[in-house]
Amino acid sequence: MIIGMYLKASPVKLDTAVNGQEAMEKFKTGKYDLVLMDMQMPVMDGREAAAKIRAWEKERGVPAVPIMAFTASALKEEIDKALAAGCDYLQKPVNKELLRVRLRVAQRILKLDMDVDALSKLIPVCSHCRRVRRDDQAYVSLEAYISKNSDFQFSHGICPECLKKHYPQFS
Repeated sequence: MIIGMYLKASPVKLDTAVNGQEAMEKFKTGKYDLVLMDMQMPVMDGREAAAKIRAWEKERGVPAVPIMAFTASALKEEIDKALAAGCDYLQKPVNKELLRVRLRVAQRILKLDMDVDALSKLIPVCSHCRRVRRDDQAYVSLEAYISKNSDFQFSHGICPECLKKHYPQFS
């Protein structure tokens, strides 16, 4: 509840869950940019919920959403458990300024992740020969590249312009 008060004036849309099971179910059916997870929750603790969220993301091949774990424990093993579950870590009581800074860092990471995702979808094509550069720096035909990296198959034909240009007798 304190976190909600800290974030009330921010542009963050806050959603809450009363236990780890509910948090995991809300995550599966919602769209979240960041998860703030208390490690001490009933039914399913935050660490188990975070691990299940990570498994769910991995099964679907979707990018991992940052999970920030909150715990009152300062014990190294508790911090290590939160990190092992795929969480970032903040100790309670949460300092408002530190939370603001960590959320800002999370936003920057999300933006960078989106930038990397966009760049990874670019296909480097030679502007002259139209061949595609593979990861090993070799160039291959566009057809070979797409066939190897997707489920698409090619069938070839002749467009009307090429028919006129290369086979004028048939146009």
